[in-house]
Amino acid sequence: MQLQPVTILVLCTGNSCRSIIGEALINALGEDRFRGLSAGSHPTGQVNPGALAVLARHGITPANPASKSMDDLADEDIDLIITVCDSAAGEACPVWLGDVPKLHWGLPDPAHVQGTDEDIAAAFEATYQQLEKRLQALFAVSLDDLNEKGLVASGEQIHRDLEDH
Repeated sequence: MQLQPVTILVLCTGNSCRSIIGEALINALGEDRFRGLSAGSHPTGQVNPGALAVLARHGITPANPASKSMDDLADEDIDLIITVCDSAAGEACPVWLGDVPKLHWGLPDPAHVQGTDEDIAAAFEATYQQLEKRLQALFAVSLDDLNEKGLVASGEQIHRDLEDH
């Protein structure tokens, strides 16, 4: 099944850090095969400066980063949803009601890290690295040979393989 280009929506609660980084990575690294969007169930209304700083350190400039509600994307044609909320920390994951394949890559929210500037930058870097590794592995999957469930299964395996790395 040909899924190209695949539109991936990265969802979290606040849409200020993890999902913004995910959207920017998809658009920067996904070539013409993937298109990234992001949104939140309770958007903060602003992009965290730490997210923009980590992207800049890696040479990625997002087009128009904005913290927006998932309701704003109701008319988008989405092929895959990746939630990045940290259910292990008791964070409620957004629920997309449409009939779209869903994948969960839970990551700690770097916006909640306290400490020195270096500690905070390290938390954003860890989030960036985890998302980049997972997305690069997902991008390596041959989309021509997969149906939507196969793409989700591949994404789940990627998360398990990279969870502690």
